[in-house]
Amino acid sequence: MKVESISLWDEIFFQDFLEFRNKIHRDMATSFPEELNDYSRYFAPTSPFADDFNWKAFMIKEGELVLAKAILCWRKGSTAGNLGFLDWENRPDAAKLLINEVLTSAKEQSLKSIKTPVDLNFFVKYRIRVPGGKEPFWGEPVYPDYYHELFAKTGFVEVGRWDTYQIRKWEGIKDYLFKRKLLAKKPDGSHDKRKDKKLKTTIRCVRMSEWDRELKIIYDLFSGAYSSMPEYEPISFEQFKVVYDDFKYILNPWLAYIVELRGKPVGFSINFADPLPILAKVKGRKLNLLQKAVLLAKLRLNQSCFLIAHVGKIPGPDGEEIKGVQIQVSKRIQFFITPMRKVLVTFQNVNSPSRRSFDPNLQDPYAQYVLYGIELE
Repeated sequence: MKVESISLWDEIFFQDFLEFRNKIHRDMATSFPEELNDYSRYFAPTSPFADDFNWKAFMIKEGELVLAKAILCWRKGSTAGNLGFLDWENRPDAAKLLINEVLTSAKEQSLKSIKTPVDLNFFVKYRIRVPGGKEPFWGEPVYPDYYHELFAKTGFVEVGRWDTYQIRKWEGIKDYLFKRKLLAKKPDGSHDKRKDKKLKTTIRCVRMSEWDRELKIIYDLFSGAYSSMPEYEPISFEQFKVVYDDFKYILNPWLAYIVELRGKPVGFSINFADPLPILAKVKGRKLNLLQKAVLLAKLRLNQSCFLIAHVGKIPGPDGEEIKGVQIQVSKRIQFFITPMRKVLVTFQNVNSPSRRSFDPNLQDPYAQYVLYGIELE
């Protein structure tokens, strides 16, 4: 076996890199064929990430056959590395060679730790789904089951765990509308009409006609709300836009909300219908303009699985604590989820605020995810 590695953009290298990835993920429901642009947006010299991140890409080959590949990334000045874009055959020898090369390079760069799988940054893609669980949905970090065994054999240990749970839709709606137990005790706070009107929040839908402006608001809210998470790493708005700009095609504005206090955005509940059943039908196809228009219309009218994806808050204009963001938007959500096939609350850790917003007795386990890490000597 031999090792190939680069730290400058090389289309020939990345063509082999992505072809191996597409081979591994060919039969995986949540994966779609990748192209050079999916890598140049992060690693080409013109990428918005180029000034802030260092990286080194690796491939393990047997002859000309790729057996494993990954990219080690780290923010300039940081001692924490992210190992992502990782795929490997079920070959422990190739996996160990790959990780040995990664660890050697990490130590040369004075990195103290590595987390995996993390594709470049927290905001791009991280975690790996645990074997088992129910039907996959769009955006899940699904990899072959044997990846977990290879992580263990190469010295990685679990450093984080999350789950997705399913809300029992009809029991939940009934409980909310008639018994008011689904959201437990309605907390006093910024949404309470008995309070001073200066403390009363308003809710609005994301304005798709002002997408760039709205995306900047979402970026500010995400950055403020997620900054205390241990996996969080800051990125610029230009970098955030590279990652999230395509969301404008799958978001239904009636399902995504901004919470404001005296005109300042202070909370968010970004939800959407799972686009996977629709996108799977055009997987790998080149679409003309008419077909793209039809696809967009189908995504807008999508009534498949309802995903409660991002919920959070930041302090108000004068530092006020904003309470009950999920409760505030739940009246609208209850209306729109009625025709949906099922409702999932995604990627929750033990202390996620969204978990506390729903009655635990109405939460059914759906899928679990882990993050692996290793400390360097």
